[in-house]
Amino acid sequence: MINDPEQINLDQVMACLGCDLLLESQAVEPGKKLCCPRCGETLKDPQPDSINHTLALTLTGLLLFPFAIFMPIMTLDTMGLENSGNIFDEVIATWSSGYWFIAILIALTTIIFPLAKLALLFLIALNLKLKRYHSSLHLLMRSYVHLDEWGMLEVFMIGILVTIIKMHHMAHIHYDTGLFCFVGLLAATLGSSMMMDKDEFWNLIENGELNGELE
Repeated sequence: MINDPEQINLDQVMACLGCDLLLESQAVEPGKKLCCPRCGETLKDPQPDSINHTLALTLTGLLLFPFAIFMPIMTLDTMGLENSGNIFDEVIATWSSGYWFIAILIALTTIIFPLAKLALLFLIALNLKLKRYHSSLHLLMRSYVHLDEWGMLEVFMIGILVTIIKMHHMAHIHYDTGLFCFVGLLAATLGSSMMMDKDEFWNLIENGELNGELE
């Protein structure tokens, strides 16, 4: 906690996101956490080998993405009649039914935003791995932070689970490849967000600029 604000450099000050308490920034080793002394909010939670882990998870997510979106998720067999679909078909069907706004929301939250998040984070991690500090890295980081709250693959996964629970008494359900790819995509997306150390990423970008390594 800051006792004498006049003696503290603003670059060494951090604010708690939970209670707005101003604290002196401290270095934290990977595997340990820095918590707010007033409300207990986690302030820093550095991840070991964050860049490599983030790069691997985002690459995995990008490879799984087309299979998760365009391959059938599951097939419902009702009295010999089979019906299957994928996420892209859901968007088209919703649009064709006249629910344009809902179709746009589904496309944004389950296709466009998740893909943009994975692509942005992959590009950021790759450039930091190669020590290529482009002038656009700041913009890429800010864009990722803003998009981070809009990717809602987990909400769509809940919808799939609700469908399975409601339909398993009425139809025989075949789980297709798309479902397993979607689960893998969800795990890779959540894992990359958890393994990304935002403080480390920002510090590397800023230090690259200060050291004259900006391209």
